[in-house]
Amino acid sequence: MSAALVKAAKQFDALVAALPPSEGGEKAQLRRIAELQAENDAVGQELQKQLEAAVKELKQVQELFNQAADNCLNLKKPD
Repeated sequence: MSAALVKAAKQFDALVAALPPSEGGEKAQLRRIAELQAENDAVGQELQKQLEAAVKELKQVQELFNQAADNCLNLKKPD
């Protein structure tokens, strides 16, 4: 368990070291966070629209498949 803790601490230190230096102070960071949140919201809304369109298209494809399957079954002659 202690080995896992040491490994996690080293990974954390490596991630912190990889972070870009803080520029502009806290206000700039808060402004950037707000920008990123707005961008994330916009992307989330677009993804939601795409998901809804995909669900609608899937339903249409399923309906067409069901119609095609029904047509194929109706074409078979009874034995």
